[in-house]
Amino acid sequence: MLLVWGLAFSAVAHADDAPPAPLMEGPAVTLPREGPASSTSNGVVSGSHLNFVFRNYSDALDVEGGPHSHAWVQGMMANFESGDTGGLIGFGVAASLYAALKLDGGAGADNMVHVANGGGSNQVAWAYPGLYNVKARVSNTVFRYGLQAVDNPFMAPHDNRALPPTFLGTTILGKPFSSAMFEAGSFTKNVARGQTTLTRLRTQYGDTPISRLSYVGGKWDHSPHGELVLYANQADDVWRQYYASVKHSLGSTHTLRWTGAGNVYSTHDTGRARQGSINNNAYSLSLAAQHGPHELLLGYQQILGDQFFDYLNETDGIALANSADADYNAPHEKSVQLRYTFYGEQAGLPGFKAMIWAVTGWGADGSAGAANDPGKSSVYWSNGAPVQGRHHEFGVNPSYTFRSGKLKNAKVEFIAMWHHGSAHYSEATSREYRLLVSVPLNAF
Repeated sequence: MLLVWGLAFSAVAHADDAPPAPLMEGPAVTLPREGPASSTSNGVVSGSHLNFVFRNYSDALDVEGGPHSHAWVQGMMANFESGDTGGLIGFGVAASLYAALKLDGGAGADNMVHVANGGGSNQVAWAYPGLYNVKARVSNTVFRYGLQAVDNPFMAPHDNRALPPTFLGTTILGKPFSSAMFEAGSFTKNVARGQTTLTRLRTQYGDTPISRLSYVGGKWDHSPHGELVLYANQADDVWRQYYASVKHSLGSTHTLRWTGAGNVYSTHDTGRARQGSINNNAYSLSLAAQHGPHELLLGYQQILGDQFFDYLNETDGIALANSADADYNAPHEKSVQLRYTFYGEQAGLPGFKAMIWAVTGWGADGSAGAANDPGKSSVYWSNGAPVQGRHHEFGVNPSYTFRSGKLKNAKVEFIAMWHHGSAHYSEATSREYRLLVSVPLNAF
């Protein structure tokens, strides 16, 4: 599970530093790697794996009224995971060294390069332990403690830079039977993008510190064409959050395949309510039709509450259909998306995939949150007025993954996004162009 993590990165990312969610209907839920039975364990040494991922990342961002930001960074992840000891309970370790070399990047690049005092643009190279954890396996259930990567509706890492963020805590990940998985976790700190040391967890929009975030949940494939996902989390003294999603497909891509999905979050303040009163529900619905390599998706999303739908910083913890370049998560906001996806696999072009999407949002009303902040210092204010108005975006995302040869599993991905926000919306007009090339190399 950890060895392949470096290959993953978000299909679409924010023009600013607010994390994106995948354009898919819900997050990918990572299943545990099948652990060997105790009688056939390969052992700590012989079952070990070491691989490298070299990621070349370049980015150019223009924000209306702000500076031009650009960066070109070569990242490297050396990932080691041991095998398990024999016996009823198997033990092992995992560790990764992350390193990066800045090839270009000036003032204002922020976490596109290295974040340090004065903006970080002068740091040429940096390295640090990106992952380190110990694990214990009981059958197909794995317990881990340490710095690690997780993937669920609350904590999918925001992996859109040269190196991904990682999180410090404990996880339990299991697969009681072939069609179901469950997991739980508790985290206290993270290593953010562009940084090399542990920092406190924080909320993305409220920038509120979180002493601990814990979650529990799972996924059930109730049929070969449908799944149900249920999760709950608690950010101590900030919020308690619940998530549910359902997805089902009918038909065949040879004729017409229909896929419907629904996602919902319910968030409420808890404990000392460090981010103030929270009573927010957010949901999305989507319907996709696919014939051969061509898929067309229509998505609708709505925020029901006086607060922004907020989530954990450094994550893609907003698994709603329309979260793309912008999140479309302002109070009372509604949005509609139209997306076309071309799957090259079904057109004789294995490894090629391309997406084109357009989203528009309206009805945002941040007046209730602004009324509680007369100092006009919070996210509920924009250009001297409460958040309001319309905005829209357009984006393209072609990618190619090599399927064979010396570059097998290497991936090239280009992302171009254009966002236009009204004068009093929370996210500004911007243009962003990003190119990522990831090349894996297996040592043993």
